[in-house]
Amino acid sequence: MVLAGGAVLLVVVLSYALSRPGDTRGETLRVDLGAIEPGAAKRLTWRNRQILVVHRDAAWQAALAPDAELADPRARRGQQPDGLDLPLRSYRPEWLVVIGESTDLGCELDLVHPHEAEDWSGGFVDRCRGGRYDGAGRVYAGQDARRNLPIPEYRFSATDQLILGGN
Repeated sequence: MVLAGGAVLLVVVLSYALSRPGDTRGETLRVDLGAIEPGAAKRLTWRNRQILVVHRDAAWQAALAPDAELADPRARRGQQPDGLDLPLRSYRPEWLVVIGESTDLGCELDLVHPHEAEDWSGGFVDRCRGGRYDGAGRVYAGQDARRNLPIPEYRFSATDQLILGGN
């Protein structure tokens, strides 16, 4: 009996360890978008990953013009669902949903609103090396991070909720 219990525990631990961090099958998370003020973000954990849901106000949207300083200004590369409005990298211009970890070391990101940014258009800064991403999660050229922030599979409900994962 102890041997059977150990085998079951081993299978559970191995299946968890071998699952991909971005695997969104099965687990669904619903986020009330009405609770996120324009210009603000909500930080959550989903499938053991940090997720940032950003409510882009008019200043955010104005700062998203194509920029020659970006490594991928048209956002054609990167992990993102099909059908996103590029280069905004979202289904709706006012909302951005990204994995909130830098693409080189997995460091947590801080949000910098365009009104707070001094020498750039604002976006995200990683806490380890200071790598920068714009307000669409596109990486700036010439730094350690080389890829845009990943965007998980998500959709909007008819009741103004964001739904991560599930069917």
